[in-house]
Amino acid sequence: MSFPFFSKLRNRKAQIKIIKHELERVRACIAEQAAAYDSYTRRYMEQICEGRGKMIRPGLVLLTAAATGGVKDEHITFAAIMEMIHMASLIHDDVLDKADTRRDNPTPNALWGNELAVLLGDTMLSQAMVMGSEIGDARFVRRMALSVRDLCQGEVEQSTRLWDIEMSRADYYELIRKKTATLFAAAMAGAAYLQGLDDEMVENLQRMGTLLGISYQIYDDCLDLTGDDTAAGKTLGTDAEKGKLTLPVFFLMESSCEDVAADVRRRLEKHEAIDYAALRGTEAFREAIRCSVEEGLQRNEEARELLWLLPDSPAREALAEMTLRLDEMLRDCCAD
Repeated sequence: MSFPFFSKLRNRKAQIKIIKHELERVRACIAEQAAAYDSYTRRYMEQICEGRGKMIRPGLVLLTAAATGGVKDEHITFAAIMEMIHMASLIHDDVLDKADTRRDNPTPNALWGNELAVLLGDTMLSQAMVMGSEIGDARFVRRMALSVRDLCQGEVEQSTRLWDIEMSRADYYELIRKKTATLFAAAMAGAAYLQGLDDEMVENLQRMGTLLGISYQIYDDCLDLTGDDTAAGKTLGTDAEKGKLTLPVFFLMESSCEDVAADVRRRLEKHEAIDYAALRGTEAFREAIRCSVEEGLQRNEEARELLWLLPDSPAREALAEMTLRLDEMLRDCCAD
C-alpha cells in the first residue's frame, strides 16, 4: 500500500517504517465506516472511501503521537476522522470548483451530479463527528467541532469574496488559516491532547500545524497556476476561473510592471478570468510565483523551528523531513 506524500520524502525508509502499519490501520478504519450507512447510501460511500489521498493530516496525527509517547488506538481513530473531514471538504470543493478529476479519478460530482455529491460530503462529515463522540472526551469533541466550524467558515468567506479586490493580504492569510491550516493544526494539537500533554505544548503544536497548513496552501495556490493537470492528478486552473484571490494574484496586482498590474485589477473588477497562459512567460508572473514561494518557505521554516520543543526521536526527524519535502514542492513551482 502506498502513501503518496510520504513516498516522496527525502529519507523514505526512515519515515514510512515509523508509521506504515498505523497508516494502514487508518485506511482500514476509513473503509470500515461504509458499513455504518444504510444499504442505499453504502454503495456510494464504499466507492468514496476507496479513494487514495496523500494522507498528510493522518500522517501528522500519527507522527505527532509517535514523537510524544506513542500511537494509541484513539490516535488511529482520530487520524481517520481527520482524513474523513478532509475528504468531505474536497467533495464540497469539487462541486464549488466544477472540478471533474481528483487523484486521477472522476470526482463524486462528475459521477453523480452536484446535489448528490453535496449530500454525500455531508454524510461523510456527520460520520466523522459520530466517530469523534465515541472517543468519549467532551473537550476533545468540542475542539474537533470548532475546527470543523473554522473550516466551513473559511469556505463561506472564500465563496463570498470571489473577485474582491478590496480583500487584503491579511484577509487572505486568515482565510487560508481557516480553510486549510485549521485541519493541519487540529491534527497535531489533537494528537498531543489525546496524549495528555500540557496546554502549552498542545498550543505550540497547534501553531506548528497552522504554519504548515498555510505553507501548504501557498504551494497549492502556486501549483494551480504553474502545474499540469495530469502530473497533479486533479483539475487545475479553477482558482483563476472563479476569481479567487490567491497569493500570486496579490503579487501580480502589486507588480512593478504597471501594465500587468493594471490588467489583473481590471479583469478582477469586471469578473473576467485572468489570462495566465499569456502571463506565464513574463517576468511579472515569474516574480509573483517566486515571492509567493518565499512566503511559503518562511512559514515552513517557522514551523520547523517549533519541532525542537519535542524530544529527539525518529518521529521528530520524520516531521522535519515532511517540512523539507514541502520546501522542495514549493521550489518546484519556480522551476522554468
